[in-house]
Amino acid sequence: MKTTLPENKNFVAWATQTYSTRKEAVNFLENSSDPFEKALGTIIKRYAGCEEHEA
Repeated sequence: MKTTLPENKNFVAWATQTYSTRKEAVNFLENSSDPFEKALGTIIKRYAGCEEHEA
């Protein structure tokens, strides 16, 4: 059963909002030596439409 409450966001909308309001934190994650944090930062930037990320 899928919940469809107004406060639920799809990942693209969440990533876009997160990157626009917390660029420094996302950049920190992307430059982290922890592979999980690095992957999370990269994915957020990719889904936010940021072209700055490296593949």
